[in-house]
Amino acid sequence: MEILEDTDRGVVVVALRPGELLLESIRAAARQANIHSGVVLSGIGSLTRARIHTVASNDYPPDNQYLELAGPLEVVQVGGIIAEYEPHLHISLWDQAKRFHGGHLEDGCEILALAEIAILRLPTLRLARRALDPTGIQFLTGMVPHSHGGPD
Repeated sequence: MEILEDTDRGVVVVALRPGELLLESIRAAARQANIHSGVVLSGIGSLTRARIHTVASNDYPPDNQYLELAGPLEVVQVGGIIAEYEPHLHISLWDQAKRFHGGHLEDGCEILALAEIAILRLPTLRLARRALDPTGIQFLTGMVPHSHGGPD
């Protein structure tokens, strides 16, 4: 993993190589680059395998369906939010049979050739996820800012 940063613009680019894991690497990059809160603007690449989940019902909370997808898979887009260093990302994939798959990115997605992720750092906004009702669903919310600039 290589982490590149435009400090003037607050953009961090994460470059991943074959065999690295997508979500796990983005999580590690958020810690290493001190991205407490951020927006994943763009993500492209290819995977040997993917694990995603999608909603499977209109119930609240919805049931989840987990999908294990074999590669090769083209990563069309990755996007989402980083709150308290933890990415919540969705991914769009195209498989070898030209079928589209999309959903919530899970651990275990292995890079085939490369992946390139662009993250916008939000230095003055402190995002968090909290359960706001008995379902336990983690909703995005703001935090009271700390007076120091370092990691929590």
